Amino acid sequence: MLAILMVLHLTFLASHNIYALTSDKEAEKTQQAKSAFNDVVELWYEQKFDSLYDKFADRDKSTLSKEKFISRITMGKKRLACCWQKVQDVKVKLYSSGKAVVSAKLGFEDQSNEVYYVNVEVPLYLKDEGWKVQVKDILAASPDLPKSKKHIKIK
Repeated sequence: MLAILMVLHLTFLASHNIYALTSDKEAEKTQQAKSAFNDVVELWYEQKFDSLYDKFADRDKSTLSKEKFISRITMGKKRLACCWQKVQDVKVKLYSSGKAVVSAKLGFEDQSNEVYYVNVEVPLYLKDEGWKVQVKDILAASPDLPKSKKHIKIK
């Protein structure tokens, strides 16, 4: 009887350790994806568009050249807001070992410095040992303000 209890106890401990390792790996991937997203947002805010373009998973296949991307991301009246208004409520959901979706609220300023918030969902792809975004997803997250109905104006 003691032997059976000992085997059951050891089996429980082994399964618990495997679960803990899996959970730790998922937490690490989630943190890496969140960090990669924040890096993209920071490059965007700092207007380091050459470096931002290098973060794209599909830059080699994209029909949008670096120059056209920079032209599109900088045209119009939109720019990321400063400081804590830039990005809020970042959440990461892992879908597979190679894909995650980041949900966040991005703050944009118009020329009058009013801040508008846009809820975005940006897929990230694990490529070349790092999380990358696609060109179209960043451009989609960059709305024309204040025309879009998706914006919430905060005074």
